[in-house]
Amino acid sequence: MSTALIVGGDQIEGIKQELSNFGVTHINHWSGRKVGDGKKVIPQDTDLIVLVTDWISHTFTHKIKQSAAKRGVRIVYTPNGPSALRIRLKQINPDYVQESECSVQYQSQWQARHSLN
Repeated sequence: MSTALIVGGDQIEGIKQELSNFGVTHINHWSGRKVGDGKKVIPQDTDLIVLVTDWISHTFTHKIKQSAAKRGVRIVYTPNGPSALRIRLKQINPDYVQESECSVQYQSQWQARHSLN
C-alpha cells in the first residue's frame, strides 16, 4: 500500500506517522470543513482512506463512503489519534507490528522457548 487519503482532523502528524509505519509512502489530507472539500474527487492512486470521525459531518462521511465503494477503496474509520488508528490497521493486517513492539514480542517468545520450567 502506498497512498492514503486522510479526511478530517487538524493535528494529524501522529496519524501520518502511523500510516508511514504501516508502509504508506504518500499521504493526502482534506480537512473536511472547507467549502470546496465536498466537491473534491478521491485521487486515482488512493489505496486507503482514513476517516477521522471526530472531525467531519455525517453528510461528508456518506459522500466519501459512496465514492470509495464505487472505486473499491478501503476505508478505516477512526477517532482522532494515532493509537486508535494503530488498532484499526492491525485489524486490516494482523502482521503489522511497530518496531517498538518487536523487541518486546521477540523477548517474550525467546523467554517462552528457553524457559527452565
